[in-house]
Amino acid sequence: MSGTAHPGLSIVAACVAVALLLWLLLPAATVLALMDEHGPVESLTALTYALCAAAVWVERDRAAPAAAAAVALLLLGFTARELDLHKLYDGSSVLRLSWFFGAAPAGVKLAAAAVLLLFGGALVWLLRRHARAVWQGWRRRVPLATTVVLFVVTAAAAKLVDRTGSVLPQTFGIVLSPSQSALRFALEESLELALSALVVLALVQQRAARRDAR
Repeated sequence: MSGTAHPGLSIVAACVAVALLLWLLLPAATVLALMDEHGPVESLTALTYALCAAAVWVERDRAAPAAAAAVALLLLGFTARELDLHKLYDGSSVLRLSWFFGAAPAGVKLAAAAVLLLFGGALVWLLRRHARAVWQGWRRRVPLATTVVLFVVTAAAAKLVDRTGSVLPQTFGIVLSPSQSALRFALEESLELALSALVVLALVQQRAARRDAR
């Protein structure tokens, strides 16, 4: 990939560009409907994650089933988050420590903690086994490793945009207008859609790497 742009950058840029174009051309209410929770963009993101999770397991390396299981599990976690299943019980997010000090029954809290530990364990296992290799691959401009790093950076950007919706009014007293809210949602959802597309790209790159190794 020396001398050429990584395809993941084009994916992220295209998703953001389309979102900005929609924001410029459509009324704020229409943009919010497209980008709202459970809207078409978020639903497409969730569906992509779910299909990728299935693909990871179906095409797993028989010599390393644990890695495939961990990745598939994380992708299912991303799917659940896009579908807001982490708010299924009472509308509050179980991803926040404060939820466990709330009024939910102890059994529900234990079940939620077990699920979070399962996903957290998969993430920690992957980091311990593959973080160094990914870092070294990124420095050598290995396409798959670069995609993984780009996924992390894009996820951080999406979270930053998401947090502005609460930080601005709570910390600075800035209330976003409908147009500004539509822009925030458009950027957040476009970045999250780009994340799922990066997973597809990573799967394609992984398959190509396996083919080249034969």
